[in-house]
Amino acid sequence: MQIQKIKATNFKTYLSLDLDLQVEDECPIILIGGLNGGGKTTLFEAIYGALYGLNIKNKRHFEELLNNGAFGKTEPKIELELVFTGQVLHQTQKYILRRTYILNKAEKPVESVYLNMNGSVFTYGTATPAAQRAKCQIPIRTTA
Repeated sequence: MQIQKIKATNFKTYLSLDLDLQVEDECPIILIGGLNGGGKTTLFEAIYGALYGLNIKNKRHFEELLNNGAFGKTEPKIELELVFTGQVLHQTQKYILRRTYILNKAEKPVESVYLNMNGSVFTYGTATPAAQRAKCQIPIRTTA
């Protein structure tokens, strides 16, 4: 897997992060550095959260993860997006994975997931209505 781009909106220290991580074949390494509190760990938490999801327990936890600059200025939501490529059956596939977190009317955190796999789009998550989730289940392919 090669990560090409990470976006984080209203996540911890990032009000708006849009970081291009594409590399050249002859220079395939990216170094991340900075002062304490500069957001290095948060960057890796954003990548992990985009891939595997955030385990947001309740409203208080959601508000702890929400960037302080977002309060009262933007819609209270956390959005993590990752663009990456990977090999599937010896073919390069491009993926766009976006996870959005909001509080529902009952003030419980819910997640919406958007996945674009080489142009095939799937949406799912606790913020997605059950009928829509049933239509968007990812088919499982088996090889003989």
